[in-house]
Amino acid sequence: MAANALDDQGVQVPLTFMVDKERKKVLYAEAGKDFVDVLFKSNMEAVRFGSISSLYLSVSDLDAQYLWSNTCRKMLLNPRNSMEAYCQKMKLNIDETECLQFFLCDDDSYQNCICGKLLNVMRTRQSTTDNGFVNESSTFIISDDLFVRPNHLGTSLNLLQNLGINDFDDIDKQIVNISKKEACFLSFYIIDLLKFSLLSKSPLSDFIFKKEHFVGNLDPRNRLEFWIGEVEEPCNESDEMVVKVVRRKSNEQILFVEGDENFSDFILSFLTIPLGGVVLMFEGLSFLCCMDNLYNSMTELNPDRCLRSQYVKDRLCEPQVGMHLELRNQILPIGETNSSGYIIHCKDHKKEVIFVDPKSPISGGFLRGPTSFMVTDDLVVSPMSLISGLAYLERMKVPLNDVEERVIRIGVKEGLSILKASLTSTSSLTNGLSLSIMEQFLYQNYL
Repeated sequence: MAANALDDQGVQVPLTFMVDKERKKVLYAEAGKDFVDVLFKSNMEAVRFGSISSLYLSVSDLDAQYLWSNTCRKMLLNPRNSMEAYCQKMKLNIDETECLQFFLCDDDSYQNCICGKLLNVMRTRQSTTDNGFVNESSTFIISDDLFVRPNHLGTSLNLLQNLGINDFDDIDKQIVNISKKEACFLSFYIIDLLKFSLLSKSPLSDFIFKKEHFVGNLDPRNRLEFWIGEVEEPCNESDEMVVKVVRRKSNEQILFVEGDENFSDFILSFLTIPLGGVVLMFEGLSFLCCMDNLYNSMTELNPDRCLRSQYVKDRLCEPQVGMHLELRNQILPIGETNSSGYIIHCKDHKKEVIFVDPKSPISGGFLRGPTSFMVTDDLVVSPMSLISGLAYLERMKVPLNDVEERVIRIGVKEGLSILKASLTSTSSLTNGLSLSIMEQFLYQNYL
């Protein structure tokens, strides 16, 4: 098994780049199935961007007494990919999550282990037929900003003309090896490219020509002015959460929000949503430029010629969170992978596998309640108390006479706004809620 793991680490996939020699810029890349499968994948290891990084670290540091179970922490820090069955046999599978394992009762006459025995028999689900997302023989043209198109001569010519290339002497062809890990000096690490895709508008060029600098010189806060856009809001107030917003009077910066476990569960759920699901919720305008391009280009691909099936395209177009990651009171428009359809064969019996949800059976969340939590502007989640609140104000050097409290409702519009801000800003609550605070304040005064 160790030998197989070592072989997997050394797998390399060649990638052909067409480069503008003078500007040191990638014009486009030609890639086959093995590389494009990785691009269409939803999960990747942690990278510092927006407020997601600080949220991730706060979950890691959160005391176990506030989590419903230690499994909940693992679910948040290492969320399962809803498309993991398609990834297990990919040549450059960067998702090192173990295959789904089932713990069953060793007395097969009971379906739900009502016998009271421990679930001590383990079974592993192995993918036997699924192999990535695109057809084996398909090849693609990938632009510098990760727009994927079928590989046709006309596509290449149009792309070169649009980039102002008229002379073939200006173009240089380069072939590099892409690997899962740093296999050798001349190989390029696929994770680096995926990280650049979150922080750069030209990830292929940065990947090839600025690899030694990597993301250290890319500041995700250097973005265009934040704008949430229009979000349709349902009229059902029962789905809304009431929270207290503590902010500075002088500059209206939100210092922290105090809410119950339901609001904190909602913030924690950001860690479970695949990037494709984020782009879908914002209709291809998530502020993650290259992720938007990747998603939008995938929706235009012919499922019969380019992808494995229409079903695969539908799953990629409408990504879901992994099994048991959906909140019972989730206000965001994203669903969960269906856990039904798993059958275990034992002796002469055939039984449906019933999964146990590690989250709270009461609230359906990750956190214990009733508990008040504090969520800071950069989405650090921690237990709330008078002492911790005052200590935070002191740490931020905020005088008490510059502090005010507002009570607001968090619905779909506000939730989407916070999520969008969290991807590009370390001031997620300020950027995401300032407009809603003003609107709700004016509405209350109007009444």
